[in-house]
Amino acid sequence: MTKPEFNTIVTVPKPYSVELVKRPYPRVKPGSVLVKTEIAAVCVDDRMYTDHVHEWFDSPVYGIGHEGVGTVLEAPKSRTFKPGDRVLISHGAYCGRCFACLNGLSQAHCASLSGGVRAGSSTTTPEFFVDGLAPVEIKNESESGWAAFGEYRLADEGICTLLPDDLDFRYAIAAECSVGMAHCAQEFMEVKAGDRVLLVGGGQRQFSLSHVITGLFRGARVISAVDDDFQLETVRKIGEARGGTPDLHTVDMRDPAWTDKVSELTDGIGPDKVADFTSQEEILNTEIDLIRHDGVLYIQENLYNKNRVLKVDPYAAIAEKNLKITGTIDSRRMDRPGIIRVLRSREVQRMWDVVVTHEFPMSEAEEALKVSVRKQCGKILLYPHRH
Repeated sequence: MTKPEFNTIVTVPKPYSVELVKRPYPRVKPGSVLVKTEIAAVCVDDRMYTDHVHEWFDSPVYGIGHEGVGTVLEAPKSRTFKPGDRVLISHGAYCGRCFACLNGLSQAHCASLSGGVRAGSSTTTPEFFVDGLAPVEIKNESESGWAAFGEYRLADEGICTLLPDDLDFRYAIAAECSVGMAHCAQEFMEVKAGDRVLLVGGGQRQFSLSHVITGLFRGARVISAVDDDFQLETVRKIGEARGGTPDLHTVDMRDPAWTDKVSELTDGIGPDKVADFTSQEEILNTEIDLIRHDGVLYIQENLYNKNRVLKVDPYAAIAEKNLKITGTIDSRRMDRPGIIRVLRSREVQRMWDVVVTHEFPMSEAEEALKVSVRKQCGKILLYPHRH
């Protein structure tokens, strides 16, 4: 293969403005891999488009996007990867030394330690960017743009996972901020067959919809409390894609009596497990009231709600009910083999096809972000090499 001269990436130089920028083709050293991005996915990247901010490790100016799958082009001296391998690239970084890396936990940990906006500065450039370069580029003496919304991507070996040949990239992309994160969350919640699982609100669509898929796959009885017509219709289609199921119910939160319906569906006992996608104090407390004794409340971070507060009576709401409250915003490395097994299921793939509502070539990234901002969508996929 003749190496291209440039790497074309997506940037957001200012709010509501997207530019395709040519950066130098990546340089790669041992410990890292160079990947041709086959599919990237839109997550909360629309916040860069509207607010020009992001909590973690990508930057609107130097490279956006954190979900990607692709084909390895170079892997110098690697014992794990070789050219032609198909890989999932998780979001985050990999130091190989901290407790998170050593124990197969979230790889967003290394990035989050050094992320954020410089104190007293108006710039949105995260602290770990040096002259616009992310850590993986500094290590590789590269200036390629490195993030997921680009034709080529540099990645630490430690955040890459080999994909089986029979898993199409279209389904492998679900392994991060969608089915993968839902799988990890339901591992935390210990969801098992027969559990009555209540999913509350739309939140970040890819999470709430993916929890429906994951819960059904695990054999749970899923109650989806929806907050608009789009979510109501999409959840219905997910059930149809599975072939119809008596284990999936929808409750419309716009109905003042929605909690009574949840109670009816759980025989007056309350759900065993609740996953919240609202981060709204009133709804969180309603969920705590609804959930059965010895239940689990899982909180999925909702970055679109800027007033996230939870006030509870620790005795009456938690101790007296033996309630477990937990949450994650990531998928753990230890869960990745299980996630890939789930994504090889034809049943899961049919349901995922419903969740993927929009697909664009990368040249139309701005339209993709506009669609995401409107929230009338499921998962949005970008194809860097499709025109």
